[in-house]
Amino acid sequence: MGASKSFKGGLIRLASGLAVATAALMGSTGGAAADGIIQWSDTFAGVRYGTSYREPGSSEDIEKGIFQLGHVSGWTYGTNFFNLDILKATSESEEPNKDGDGSAQEIYFVARETLSSAKIFGFAYSGIIRDIGLTLGTDLSYKNDAFNARVRKFVVGPTINFNVPGFAQIGVQAYFEHNNNRFAKLAGPPFDPSVDFDPTWRVDGAWGIPFEIGLPFMFKGFFALTGEKGDDAFGDATTTELLVETALLADIGPSVGSDKGMLYVGLGYQYWLNKFGNDPDVTGLDGTEASVPQLVAEFHF
Repeated sequence: MGASKSFKGGLIRLASGLAVATAALMGSTGGAAADGIIQWSDTFAGVRYGTSYREPGSSEDIEKGIFQLGHVSGWTYGTNFFNLDILKATSESEEPNKDGDGSAQEIYFVARETLSSAKIFGFAYSGIIRDIGLTLGTDLSYKNDAFNARVRKFVVGPTINFNVPGFAQIGVQAYFEHNNNRFAKLAGPPFDPSVDFDPTWRVDGAWGIPFEIGLPFMFKGFFALTGEKGDDAFGDATTTELLVETALLADIGPSVGSDKGMLYVGLGYQYWLNKFGNDPDVTGLDGTEASVPQLVAEFHF
């Protein structure tokens, strides 16, 4: 009887968590904060810079600056993650916008909610596993280059949180994507610029591991491995895609008179294989593989 009541109570909390999570992913997080259920949070602004970004269909190395605004927080039933990247090419010749009067710009927003089985059902984990949760989320983007991408993604699936200093997690998700292809619109029928890709799978992970060697450091990053998602707007088959982004950052806050954990600088690296699912052997496109050293800085509020 006691186990039944506990499970029933967990289901009630799960339903409540799903309701609040859905509201959060729709942009209505005020209710969570107003109820006082935010337990911890970290908000930061960051900058990344590199000179060898790549885009499918271009043989150019592209110099870009990326402004980032990120937020992660823990609450009664799980964790929230939001990230906004604003990307701008520094040269019109390397990546022009679709109107030909400046360099391309992109806005990319990510939201993830992970509902914790430990918090909702009271499950106790030991050893290497800290928690297991259900992750759901969305990606939204707009880019004003010739392709004119408008990504709409949705993911849902389990996530394992490992018991390490800082955090490390890995998840397996169902993946759904809708996008826009201006080239297909210009080509006309039978090509459809509004692309609903086939549902597929994604394995992703993220980590942030603090350590000290004279100075405090943070080794952080994420990866996303996405399966084939059917044909693109031109009927070309997509292929498995891999994106890895990582950085080694020094916490220099105390060295410049601010608090520990506030100011980080360091080096990053991005690797992107078969970008956006493009198979160069099928499409014949350049720019589907990127290997980008980056300069990185973050200020945490």
